[in-house]
Amino acid sequence: MEKATALIKALPSSKVFNSLDSASAAAGAAEEGNKCWTVLQLGKSSLSEVHSALQQGCGQLAVLLVASQSPVSQLEVLRAMEYGGVYVASAELENPGECLKEAASYTAGPSLVLLAEAAAIKGDERWTAFRYDPRREDAGGCAFVTDSSRVREEIQGFLSRESLLTLIAKKSLPSANAGEAEGGALSEGLAAASKTVTVLYSSDTGHAEECAKAVARQCRNGGYAGSAVRCGTMDSFDVGALASEPLVVFCVATAGKGEFCGNGRNFFQKLSDRSDLALSDLKYCIFGLGDSHYWGKGTEESKFNFAKPARDLDNLLEKMGAQRMMPTGFGDDQDVDQYHTGFAEWKGQLFSRLGVDKADAAGGSDDGPVKTDEQIKVETKQLRGSMKESLDDITTGQIPFQDTKLIKSHGSYQQDDRDLREERQKMGVENAFSFMIRVRLPGGFCTAEQWIAMDDICQNFANGTLKITTRQTWQVHGVLKRDVKNTMRAMNKACMDTVAACGDVCRNVLCTSRPDVCSKELHKEILHYTYDIHDHCLPRSGAYHEIFLMQGDEMAEKTQIMGSTPVEEEPLYGLTYLPRKFKVAVAIPPSNDVDLFAHCAGFIAIIENGKLLGFNVAVGGGLGFTHNNQKTHPRLADVIGFCKPGQAKYVCECILTVARDFGDRTGRKHARVKYTVEDYGPAWFKEQVEERLGYPLEAAKPYTLEHRGDMHGWVKANDGTWSCGLLIPIGRVKESSRVCIRKIAELLKGEGGFRMTCNQSLVLENISEAKKPMVQKLLDEYKVMHSKETTVSGLRRNMVACVALPTCPLAFAEAERYLPTLVERLEAVADKCGIQQDDIVIRMTGCPNSCGRPSMAEIGFIGKAPGTYNMYMGADFVGKRLNTLYAESVSEDEIIKILTPIFGQYAKEKEKSERFGDFVVRKGIIKEMKNGRDWWTTPEV
Repeated sequence: MEKATALIKALPSSKVFNSLDSASAAAGAAEEGNKCWTVLQLGKSSLSEVHSALQQGCGQLAVLLVASQSPVSQLEVLRAMEYGGVYVASAELENPGECLKEAASYTAGPSLVLLAEAAAIKGDERWTAFRYDPRREDAGGCAFVTDSSRVREEIQGFLSRESLLTLIAKKSLPSANAGEAEGGALSEGLAAASKTVTVLYSSDTGHAEECAKAVARQCRNGGYAGSAVRCGTMDSFDVGALASEPLVVFCVATAGKGEFCGNGRNFFQKLSDRSDLALSDLKYCIFGLGDSHYWGKGTEESKFNFAKPARDLDNLLEKMGAQRMMPTGFGDDQDVDQYHTGFAEWKGQLFSRLGVDKADAAGGSDDGPVKTDEQIKVETKQLRGSMKESLDDITTGQIPFQDTKLIKSHGSYQQDDRDLREERQKMGVENAFSFMIRVRLPGGFCTAEQWIAMDDICQNFANGTLKITTRQTWQVHGVLKRDVKNTMRAMNKACMDTVAACGDVCRNVLCTSRPDVCSKELHKEILHYTYDIHDHCLPRSGAYHEIFLMQGDEMAEKTQIMGSTPVEEEPLYGLTYLPRKFKVAVAIPPSNDVDLFAHCAGFIAIIENGKLLGFNVAVGGGLGFTHNNQKTHPRLADVIGFCKPGQAKYVCECILTVARDFGDRTGRKHARVKYTVEDYGPAWFKEQVEERLGYPLEAAKPYTLEHRGDMHGWVKANDGTWSCGLLIPIGRVKESSRVCIRKIAELLKGEGGFRMTCNQSLVLENISEAKKPMVQKLLDEYKVMHSKETTVSGLRRNMVACVALPTCPLAFAEAERYLPTLVERLEAVADKCGIQQDDIVIRMTGCPNSCGRPSMAEIGFIGKAPGTYNMYMGADFVGKRLNTLYAESVSEDEIIKILTPIFGQYAKEKEKSERFGDFVVRKGIIKEMKNGRDWWTTPEV
C-alpha cells in the first residue's frame, strides 16, 4: 500500500486521500485536471464502494486498487468500463507502465487502476495487463489494449462475447427521490392499502411489462405522487421488503413449461425460501399471462401450465398470510386480441378499487407503450421522434419506447443480452442494452473496399463479428448507444446506409446470388432492375440524415435534405407508412435461392435465348405466425402475371400501395400482405394492381426451378474472371474466416466483388486468373469451407438459422448458437446411413416469426421453449411447398430418435434423385401441406 501511495504522490496534479468518501467529496469541488486519488485494498466491500462512486461520473475522482492475495480476478475491474466514460487499467505494482500517467491525465471521467503485487500473480499465466482509454476510441483507435499477446479467458469472454461486445449501465443511478412530483390527495379507494403502490413484473416478450407500466401510469395520473408509485422487475425487488409494503401489484408472464421468466425466477425462489417472512400486512393482486393451447388444445398439460407462475405466486403469497385484494386475472393468447381481453377486465376492477378509474392514462411519465404503432408513425414527424436527442443521452443505454419503434425504419433494433439479465438485476443496474444495425444492400453485392469498411466497423463499434442474414446483407450486433451514430457515419463514408433495412417499409430487395445461373452480363442486367425496384420504393424522409449523419452547422445545411421545406411528404408511404414490413425478391431460374414464394412481392426472371424478356409477378407470401393462434399462418405467394423489365418497379409500387391502402392496421399480427391476398383473393389483388398500373399484366410465362442452395467452389464466367462460393456456417463471419476474407478483400481491392447469399453465405466475384491461386491459397491456409469436400455434409451446406438468443427479445429458444450442434449429431446418423452428402434443407428459428424461413425447410425447427422445438417436415427442395408439423415440443434427444429411422428408410427406399422432403410425403410419413390456410388442420400421420 505504501509503494502504491508513493507512486500516486509522484504524479503531477494529484492528491491522495485516506478514504473513498473524502476523495469523492474533494473530487466534486476540484478543478478539472486535478485528480483526487484514494488507495484501497482489493476486496468485495471495496469493489462495491468503488462501483457506487464510479456511477456518479465525477471526472476528478481516481481510485487505485491494490491486489495482495491470489487469486486475482480482473472481471470486477473490467465492469467499470460499463459506465461509458471511465479510464480503467490493470498492471503489476512493480511495473505499472504508463497506466498511472494516463489515469491522472484523463479528465472526461473517473479513473480506476488495479495494481497487483508480484506474489499475488506469481505463476498466474492468465494475468493480463490492459488499459481502457476512451480517448483512443474518440481518435478512431481501439479503446481497449493489452500489454501482451496473452489475454486471460475471463477477459476474452467479457470483450469477445459473440452476442455482445461490451455492456453499459446507467452512468448516474437515480436517487431515492428521483421522479418525485407534487400530487393531490390520494383516492379514497387506496385507503385500505396505505399511500404507496409497487408494481412488479416478470416478462420475456414485454407483454407483462406493458401491463405493469400501464398500471403504474394510471396510478400516477390518478393522483398518486410520482414517488408513491414504483414499477420494476420482480428480481430487482428485495423479497425481505415485502413485509413492509402496503400493496403490491404483480404482472406475471409464463415461459417454457409453466416457468417464471428470467427476470422473475430469482424473486420466486427467494420468496419460497423465506419461511420466516410474515406478510399479514401485505395486500396484493396478480395478473397472469399465458396461452391455454400452448402445449396442445384441450390437453391436461396445457391446462396445468397455463399461467402457472401467476397461480404458483398467488398460492405462495396466500400461504404466507398476505391478503388478496381482488381475484387473480388472466390474459390468454387464444383470445381475439390475446392478453388484452383479460387485462381490460382485470385492470378495470383494479382501477376502480384504487379510485383511479377516471384518470387519463395517456399522460404522465413514459412508463411504456401508450400509443399504437400507427399513432407513433403519424405523430413523430416522418420517423424523427426524439431519436436525435435520446441517442445523445449518455445516462442510460436505452432509448424511449416510441423511439424503439421508429429506429427500426432506420435499420436498427434495440436489444439487450438476455444471458445477462439476471446478473444485471442482482447488480441493480439496467439491462445490457445495445443495438443491432442492418445495412441496406440490394442484391447483396458490395465491393472489396466496402467489405473492408464493414470489417473495421464490426471491430471498432460492434462485437467483432459480421452476421450475414437471410435478407442478403450484413448485421452488426452489440453496438452501444453512444456508438450508433458513429457506426452509421462510418457506413456512410463507405457509400452504404441502413435506410429501410427494417421497419414498416419496403425492405432490402433480394436477387439470386449464384453466378452459374446465367451469363455475367445478364446477371448484371437483372441486378440493375433489382436496384430499380429497391430505389423506387425507398422512403424519402430526410430523418435518417438529420438524426445519424448531421455534424455541425455546415453538415446540417448539406444533409438536411428535406427539412427546410414547410411540409415533407412521402409520395408512396404518406404519414402512416405501411401496416407491416414489405419484402421483395427477384429470382433467376433455375435457382430459387431467394425463396421467392416467401415474399410479399416476387419477380421471376424469364430468360429466352440468353435475353431477359421480363418477370413473372408473384404476391402474397410470408411465413410468420404465432404459436397456437389459428388466425395466423404461413402462406406461399401466388403468381398473378408477367411484366416487361422496365415495368417491374411500377408493378412493385402498385403492390405496395394496395397493401398500404387495404392492409389491416388494427392488428399487426394480421397486417402482412399475405393476409390481404388471403382475405380478398389473388384475383381481386391482381385487379387492384392493374387498376393502379393503368394496363393489364400479361399471362405468366413458363419457368422451371431446380434448387435453392448456394454454389460452392469455383466457376469461370464468360469474361474469363472467376467466382468462388464460400460456406459461412449460419452466416457468422468470425475468427479465422473473418481474417481470411479480410485478406482476400485486401488482395482484390479495385476489382473484386462480394455477394452475400440468402442462405447466409458468400460468393467472391471478379477474381482474375492471376489472383485465383492467391485466393485459393488463403482459403486453404485458413480452412474456409468452399467445396463439396470442405463443406462436410449436405445438412451443413443447407442449414440456416436466425440469431435468436441471447439478443432477440422474441426468441423462445436457441437457433444460431445451437443448430450446428444438432447438425453435428445428425451428420453422424446420416453418415451411418450413407446419405451424408445428400443435400437436405434444415432450418431453425427461435420463434415462429420465422426469420430463418423454417416453414419452407425439408426439416424445420421452430422454438417453443428453452431446448424445446416444434418439428416440421415435408417441404420440397426448390421452395414451392410448405412443410407440416410432425412432432410437437421435442428436445434434442427426441429429435435424434425421430430422425434416425427416417434417415435409414430414406437411404434404403428413395428413388433416383428423390429429395428428402418429397420422400417423406410420398411414403406417407408426413401429410403434404397444400395451402397455408391448412397449417393448423392438416393432420399428422
